[in-house]
Amino acid sequence: MKAPYLALLINAALVLSAGAIDLVPRYVSTMNDGVVSQRPYFADGEEKYAVKIDSETKLTEFEGGASFRFDKFPGAMLRLRQSPIPAQIAFAPESLDRYQQAARALLSTGAEEIALLEGTPNPLPINNWQSYRFTFSYRIAGETRRQSVTFLDLKPTEQIVIQTASSERDFDEISARAFNIIRRWHEVVPADEMPFN
Repeated sequence: MKAPYLALLINAALVLSAGAIDLVPRYVSTMNDGVVSQRPYFADGEEKYAVKIDSETKLTEFEGGASFRFDKFPGAMLRLRQSPIPAQIAFAPESLDRYQQAARALLSTGAEEIALLEGTPNPLPINNWQSYRFTFSYRIAGETRRQSVTFLDLKPTEQIVIQTASSERDFDEISARAFNIIRRWHEVVPADEMPFN
């Protein structure tokens, strides 16, 4: 029952995201204090938004979005994807149930004993972003895991989803790593770009 609902949500997200930020990772060379480095970025029309990752973090494309994996935590992940809900729907009491249902639909297939642990308004107090996070506990393949699903309004008309998941034991560490990546979200200005040779 969950798989068809998830497919509908993803399909709706693709339709709604036409013209939205492309969360498939690309790379740009940038100059910072005289040092040239390759940075992953996401394209939003002519604008580019970069994030900084360390050598222990691997970034790949996943289902039309981005997947970050952490070498020291092989079962953990951070994902960025388009939201199945339009940004125009505010994080208000009357719409939180809709957001929670969408968050549940994004949990791992086969998740059992799902429990909502908390709902957190504006967990990312940066860039004047509006957001709402749902944190769940669940069991899969005999392991207790946690996952947070954050709906983030990048702009008044543009919403993405940030998913962070790991074993229950590693969740605080993975959440901190995910926050460290997201808090470094910044626009790439043309003066910082270096041409490829």
